[in-house]
Amino acid sequence: MKVFVSGADGMLGTNIVHQLLSRGFEVKALVHFATKSKTLDQLDIEKIKGNILDLSTYESQLIECDYVIHVAASTALWPGRNRMVTEVNVEGTKLIMQAATKAGIKRFVHIGSASSFAPGTAIEPADETKEYNGWRFKNDYMDSKFTAQQMVLNACKSDGFPGIVVCPTYMIGEYDSAPTSGRLILSLEKGMVPAYSRGAKSYVHTADVATAAVNALEMGRQGEAYIAGGENLTYREFFEKVYNIVGLKFNMIKTPFPLVVVAGFFGSALSRVIGKPPKLSYGMSRMSGMEQYYSSKKAIAELKMPQTPIDKAIKDCLAWMKANDVKI
Repeated sequence: MKVFVSGADGMLGTNIVHQLLSRGFEVKALVHFATKSKTLDQLDIEKIKGNILDLSTYESQLIECDYVIHVAASTALWPGRNRMVTEVNVEGTKLIMQAATKAGIKRFVHIGSASSFAPGTAIEPADETKEYNGWRFKNDYMDSKFTAQQMVLNACKSDGFPGIVVCPTYMIGEYDSAPTSGRLILSLEKGMVPAYSRGAKSYVHTADVATAAVNALEMGRQGEAYIAGGENLTYREFFEKVYNIVGLKFNMIKTPFPLVVVAGFFGSALSRVIGKPPKLSYGMSRMSGMEQYYSSKKAIAELKMPQTPIDKAIKDCLAWMKANDVKI
């Protein structure tokens, strides 16, 4: 069986490609023309350079494939309103869905985001029944991921499109060449993050999400979304884990949340003047204070998603970045 993977050279995409190869699948990997990632080098795959917004660069490649795992997306959070983010995440998904339909793909696994569901609390983590409420943050990344997810699910209901959606929480793991979450972990190791505030996330090993995505080729229900999360931790709990793993004494200071929001406000204002992305924007500061607890019971039951301890995810992330000399 042959699988077409878009966005194949990112952290999740590379984990998915490795999973597919280990199970005997053939892989066609779509990577952007301008990519600098080397995570797919030396792998026995067919690499295609293209652009998710340019159907002519990849449409014919789907003809001989059985499945699609659509990972490609823009994760830019700044500026909050960003037309390109919406085009990549919504229009790009629409185009590859059209190509998949034309090619007669057996199943289309769309990688969404857990942010497309309203977050829950420590007592009641959110599941897939929670309705999206992220519009209030006026962030095109969050809005576009929700819109794309609904487009896939609606097509399943109205046209019988063979889609299924896997929605990761905050991923940590190997092949983080950008880096993304790895940047935070390296910053913590170097003592570059002196303070923390309220807030919590669901942290998940990227390899577990990849397992759920590959399992979704043949498991799970068409037209359904699955939250792919791991351990629900406060920021302090997560930071303490990182400090313990790197052998440092936890010495971070707790900052009142209102001060974080003020810092985000001025960060956004300064960025508009100098034209560079802020380390902390107003929108990101507001989102950071939320309790973002999620339940993955559905993915565990129906997609056989594993639950690797987040300590191992942190260790795997650090080991890979150091072995590959990733800088922040």
